[in-house]
Amino acid sequence: MTVDKLGVRLYDRVSAVVAELVANAYDADAETVTVRLPLATLLAHRNRATDELEGYGYSIEVIDDGHGITPAEANKHFLKVGKDRRKDAGQGGRSRVKSRPVMGRKGIGKLAPFGICKRIEVMSAGGEPTERGYVVAHFVMDYDKILVDDTEPVPMDRGVRDRTYQLTPGTTVRLLGFLPKRVPNEEIFHRQLARTFGIQQQRFRIRIEDTRNRDENPPFDVGSFEIPTMEATKVDVSEKPVELEDGTILPVSGWMALAKEAYKNEEMAGVRIYARGKIVATTRDFEQPAGYTGEFTLRSYLVGALHAEWLDQDDGEDLVTTDRQDILWESDYGRAFRRWGAEWIKHIGTASRKPRRKRVEDLFLKAANFEAKARARFRDDDVIQTALEFGKQIGRFAAEDELTDQQYVDDLTEVILSVAPHRALVEAFLAFNREVTGEEGSVERVVDLFAKTRIAEMASYAQIAYERVKAIRRLEEVIGDRETEDVLQKIIGEAPWLIEATWTPITVNQTLKLFQRKFEAFYKDRYGEDVTLAIGHSRKRPDFTLVNVSRRLHIVEIKAVGHSFGTRDWDRLHNYLDAFEAFFEEHRELETHFPDGWVVDLVCDTVRMGDRDKARAYKSWLDEGRLERIKWTDFLTRAVQANEEFLEPSLPTAWRHEGRKILE
Repeated sequence: MTVDKLGVRLYDRVSAVVAELVANAYDADAETVTVRLPLATLLAHRNRATDELEGYGYSIEVIDDGHGITPAEANKHFLKVGKDRRKDAGQGGRSRVKSRPVMGRKGIGKLAPFGICKRIEVMSAGGEPTERGYVVAHFVMDYDKILVDDTEPVPMDRGVRDRTYQLTPGTTVRLLGFLPKRVPNEEIFHRQLARTFGIQQQRFRIRIEDTRNRDENPPFDVGSFEIPTMEATKVDVSEKPVELEDGTILPVSGWMALAKEAYKNEEMAGVRIYARGKIVATTRDFEQPAGYTGEFTLRSYLVGALHAEWLDQDDGEDLVTTDRQDILWESDYGRAFRRWGAEWIKHIGTASRKPRRKRVEDLFLKAANFEAKARARFRDDDVIQTALEFGKQIGRFAAEDELTDQQYVDDLTEVILSVAPHRALVEAFLAFNREVTGEEGSVERVVDLFAKTRIAEMASYAQIAYERVKAIRRLEEVIGDRETEDVLQKIIGEAPWLIEATWTPITVNQTLKLFQRKFEAFYKDRYGEDVTLAIGHSRKRPDFTLVNVSRRLHIVEIKAVGHSFGTRDWDRLHNYLDAFEAFFEEHRELETHFPDGWVVDLVCDTVRMGDRDKARAYKSWLDEGRLERIKWTDFLTRAVQANEEFLEPSLPTAWRHEGRKILE
């Protein structure tokens, strides 16, 4: 079960398994490690009919030219599960020949292949050379034979070359009997293996050979893991070590920076932390709590490679987790490392602010095709240049994570292009004022000023048209989908001109707010119940929406599409009609603000009341002009017709065409 938990459960990627075997070769003083495997290949599958694993005849080989092991060393060291070689007097923390700091420690890396296969064949030649060469240890580790409920040592199956000799030392590990695992393609496999090692020695080479497509994919060496970084963000961390609370200094070398682009794959994500040349952890923020300044950017762009040998010392505390995927952040060393990382994150965040904004600016301008749209929209060169400059200024503060959302980009572009003419107009006024003050005014400058005034006016109309067309489109959708009253209420609250096309933002005045406040208080005092009147969109569901158009107050009551207005609906509305009438009787001063009176607009599709008296009462309110009913389809048609006329007379051709297209 130890083999199961420390082999199968910890390693389920081919690259992770190969990395463990490469680390063993490094510890054996190898200078060249050759990995032979079928790239971009599924190694096995499970037969659905028999539920049996079926392979395709592939194998994976890891061959090194290290010092190898003898049969005796295999029994004494390699086949001991969980043996810490660094505490063994005969092995220690340094390699036998080159005195390298060894990567292995916990004695479980040898079990890694069981995460992807059932059989591990080991053939190693080592020991002292003899006249016949180096003695060979050749054996097979069989997962099913090892995993038995027995406390006795499990004998390995001896290979045909066991205790023979070969001329050179070295080890070959061959993996067979695969689980349903896939070998990634060349690009991904290279990334996964390259990021695992931060070996800072020249005399160590990892070579990959594709056994499936030898002609198409020539052998290649695993190089260093390179990530393009953003200009002016890269820092050398060696000048500032980690310091424990007792003053102990812990050196760290390497670098950190912001990547040029957001993480495209998991291999490039975060800062890689190495000890003894092998990765022990990856962090995007050094375990900082959420909410710090620049969190999104750092979690999406922070990269680096750090070397902290004190994380894996022979005689020190073991600070690396068993799966070598993280470190113990809650230890004394881990907390000090976290504080150190937080300071560097703050430094990088500050230093990167300007280049980061420039990059976001470029991303926005490219995603929006901004310059082309500005030149298509305006003919005046000054307005175009103002739009471009304004686009840069706003673009650099865009929500970076939203720039892949074309709707967000398009909406932001429209806002900028709508405001740009007004900004150009202000600049023209300022320039004109300077010229007049300096007695340098000219007829050409006056003509230019009025031209920009016209452009700004047209932009305002265009923006109004754009917003109205969007609202009509949305209303059309929800009517077709028979949405709830809440959705319809929100649309009308945000676009009150749907009630009356002549509505403008200017009509949302203090008088309307005063009526809202006074009536809500009046109703509460008179009837002991709360009523909610909305001006624009309200988070709380309103009973009515208020719209002040010219000289008349519209109180809008909305029913869901398809709803049949019945007796119970009338009882509720009738009470409110009486309340509105009583309110204006008591507040004559407010009635003067609405010279054309007030009306309740009832938007519903059908009216069916079984009570004749109530039906007559309903009709009398209609006849008096205090109540007006309109169907949703008629409501939409009226809005379309009114705004089609609004779009037609004075807008640029492109806007009229787009408006008509949407309305049709």
